Amino acid sequence: MLVLFDAVIFIYGVYTVYSAVNMKQTGKLSSWFTGGTAVSAIRDEKGYIDYIYGRTIVMGAMASLFGLAGFVNDCVTPVPAVMRAMILLFLTVCIWFYISINRAKRRFW
Repeated sequence: MLVLFDAVIFIYGVYTVYSAVNMKQTGKLSSWFTGGTAVSAIRDEKGYIDYIYGRTIVMGAMASLFGLAGFVNDCVTPVPAVMRAMILLFLTVCIWFYISINRAKRRFW
């Protein structure tokens, strides 16, 4: 059961990084970053992309790393100390990313 959770977190991270890179290259927001909100409501789309790009890469990389570490912990060898550190780091990055998204919405919408 936990392997499925690890896979979902890993895939979320990879897709988030892919979406961020694609967004930066095309200059267009995807619904992945707007939460389904209309893109036309954004005042400064390029500024939003520039602001959120690096933060999104960090979040996606952290999610992928956490999913991979969870898979190793569940299927290969238990590493409880590493998993405790990864959980703390992952939660910290999630909170930081949530705050960044809220700041970006206030700033650019």
